[in-house]
Amino acid sequence: MKTREQLRAERASSMVAALKADAIRDYSIEVRAFPSLVHQAGLAPALAILKAKGGQAKSFLYDHVSAWVSETTFADPKGDALSLIIKNPAIHLLRAQEEALAFCSWLRRFAEAREPKARKA
Repeated sequence: MKTREQLRAERASSMVAALKADAIRDYSIEVRAFPSLVHQAGLAPALAILKAKGGQAKSFLYDHVSAWVSETTFADPKGDALSLIIKNPAIHLLRAQEEALAFCSWLRRFAEAREPKARKA
């Protein structure tokens, strides 16, 4: 049986590996900034900002975090995290936020490992 950390790492690795090389740099920037945004504004507003501003990197990050949070917190693998957060009791928000932040940590690690400058160092 795998630990939750192993599951997060495995899923994050596959999501980042699926990104094209030209998207990694911008994605890495977004995934580094996302936890601060969550701490400042909260998970729902942070997800709404990603969704509203658009752009390829923000869209990928939204999709990745949304998929993980929907599946792990709300047991809805095809759900949209922002919609689920709004519809469910507030107690689920804390768990969703914890999961999102822990998952972003893994996304950041794998994105940074794929950045061209990281390979040269």
